[in-house]
Amino acid sequence: MKKSLSILLAVFMIASITLTACGAKPAVPTAAPATEAPAEDTIVSMVPAKSGSPFDINGKVVCYIIPALANPFLNGVATSVTEKFKADGVTVNVYGADEGGLNQQFDQIENCISMKVDFMYVMAAGEIDQLVPAIEEAKKAGIMVMGVPPQKLAPFDAIMHTSQLEDGQKVAKMACDFISAVYPNAADGSVETAIIGGASSSVGMHLRDQGYSTITDICPKVKLVAHLDISTDSIPAGQAAAENVLTANPNVKVFIGQSAAHAQGIANAIKALPGVNVNEYGVFAGDMDPSMIPTVTGCQDPYKGFVAIGGTSLDQATYDQIKKMLQGVEHPNIINDVLEPINCDFTTITPK
Repeated sequence: MKKSLSILLAVFMIASITLTACGAKPAVPTAAPATEAPAEDTIVSMVPAKSGSPFDINGKVVCYIIPALANPFLNGVATSVTEKFKADGVTVNVYGADEGGLNQQFDQIENCISMKVDFMYVMAAGEIDQLVPAIEEAKKAGIMVMGVPPQKLAPFDAIMHTSQLEDGQKVAKMACDFISAVYPNAADGSVETAIIGGASSSVGMHLRDQGYSTITDICPKVKLVAHLDISTDSIPAGQAAAENVLTANPNVKVFIGQSAAHAQGIANAIKALPGVNVNEYGVFAGDMDPSMIPTVTGCQDPYKGFVAIGGTSLDQATYDQIKKMLQGVEHPNIINDVLEPINCDFTTITPK
């Protein structure tokens, strides 16, 4: 059933920031225009227990497929889930698609089918529709498949669903709260802000980016000077994007990044600035690397806030759901992720 996919590579930036020989300042790049959010399956139903459950899961094998091993948030959850399953005698094989994107994931699903695994966890590195033929083949082979976080339940046995638009809105609110606390006397339209998002990426990241864009509606002090669209999700990608922004707009004080990886890269770019005062900067993201919680809440770094998808126990929730499905016991078909903002106490930062 080998199928070849023709995937258009996402444009690294909708409008890249460049410096001309005469030092002219380029126009502000803009993200893709907002579109109406697609319908989402969010109503939870309980899948009844199977006859003879709970089944012994010792020796079961799980394929855990994520967009990028370089993403600390995704890799951290995967690592924790893998460790939890060791006590149950379950093997979790984690695969990233850092280089090959959806094409690579399609091959990974086929490989897992040929391995006759018992379960697949699939988070698409783009539009999930591209992987549906492979997912349907997995189900025909008797493999349970959980999707994370698609908009629709079909064709999965279960999904973990995230409201990416709400996620982005919560990040925008957090950034606005930072501006209000640290720049209380700033005039309207004076606090330079940049969004490094994924407007042309998957539906989920596009919706998250739309949520980020609401900062100009809710925060009068904001002056949005750059809105970049990058497809590579890694710390170096976030750092490079921030360096470009700061070269063209050295007065940017607030960054909103697509992911925890981007946010860490952005913070690195800021800390490399000569004579930098990290109190002046706020970097915010739409997901979480748990190892960064002390850094974020400590208020001593540019990285000052993120939204924890699934709260701070997403790994436990993921493990619990997969285990229930493997055991054949009653379980929900949809888990609607809690979105928990985590940030430093902005009132402890000396206002400008």
